[in-house]
Amino acid sequence: KWLKPSWLRACSWYFPIEFRSLQPMQVVVLSVKGEEVATLSAGPSWGLSEVLTAVQEQYAVAPGARIQIFHGLSPLLAHTSFADIGVAEDSRLTLVVLPPRRVVTRSADNAKLWDASSGECLHTLECSQGGVTCAAFSPDGQQVVTASYDKSARLWDRASGECLH
Repeated sequence: KWLKPSWLRACSWYFPIEFRSLQPMQVVVLSVKGEEVATLSAGPSWGLSEVLTAVQEQYAVAPGARIQIFHGLSPLLAHTSFADIGVAEDSRLTLVVLPPRRVVTRSADNAKLWDASSGECLHTLECSQGGVTCAAFSPDGQQVVTASYDKSARLWDRASGECLH
């Protein structure tokens, strides 16, 4: 009862690092835009899997999204811990959410949308009778455009595979 966390921090020079590491530290996770997305009560031994689990409890991440965590310019990797990259009490981390890796291919009959990580075909985009000449993602990655020999172009929703136009 007499060992208060504030007293332990004030006397941290006296205690071995192992004893100090038992005390949780408060860490704030921010989006790339600077918005607070999570607050963690974590230990210095926390690694990427613990951080991702805690962040996903407080912040909705799209299925299949790739997530990276940074402390300044230092990434938190699978084999590193908070202590390894210098995270301390009141540190601020940056959460970077990247879209899933997708690939679009074309053939004479159709275009296909693939998950590049698993190799799974997510959608077959059935195009016009003229055969597909090319397929590409929109700049934001949310749609796919296909062009055909019959001089038609179609816009598709990446998530559902539905023809939008």
